[in-house]
Amino acid sequence: MASALFKNLLNKMKSWNFQLIIQVWIFFLVVLFFQLVWESFETEIDNFPPFVFISDAIGNFLLTITPAIVNPLIEVDIIRDGISLILPNGLYISYFFYLSGVKQMCLVISLFVIVPGSWGKKAWFIPLTLFIIQITVLARFLLVNVHCLVQPEQLHLLKDFLFGPLFYAEIMIMWMAWVLLIAKTASLRNPTSETRKN
Repeated sequence: MASALFKNLLNKMKSWNFQLIIQVWIFFLVVLFFQLVWESFETEIDNFPPFVFISDAIGNFLLTITPAIVNPLIEVDIIRDGISLILPNGLYISYFFYLSGVKQMCLVISLFVIVPGSWGKKAWFIPLTLFIIQITVLARFLLVNVHCLVQPEQLHLLKDFLFGPLFYAEIMIMWMAWVLLIAKTASLRNPTSETRKN
């Protein structure tokens, strides 16, 4: 009985795509290691001059563009006050370092430096991924402001269940696109089973 189960497991394992499984494990290990390092040195990172400069530039852009988009769109009067936006209902939406997307951009750079592939392709794929991250940063800030005008008491649900997972889902999708379509270091099909068919 035990030997039959073991043989059955071995047969199933032969059909697994180990190339892709290894790549997925590399992704999760890099993300986990990055998360641990970032949390260990968070204070130093938040005050690292190049990151502060980037964060300030992104913050200034978000605090300027948000009223310019939202005010005419839904006919409200959002006013900038330093690093905050004052909503018509009296709420303040303040900008902080973690809203800049610097952490996610550093993760993207670390991830794509480590994974195999042509540096010529990485030269355009990494900036493309960073651009997508920044589009999401802008969309998040806009959505937070609009949501706080409508249902501010439920903001924590957006933060906990949408924004955090969304960034990692995006990064994983771009990583999968790299692995499967751009660098082609793995395939959804099992190469051994393809060889047998031929």
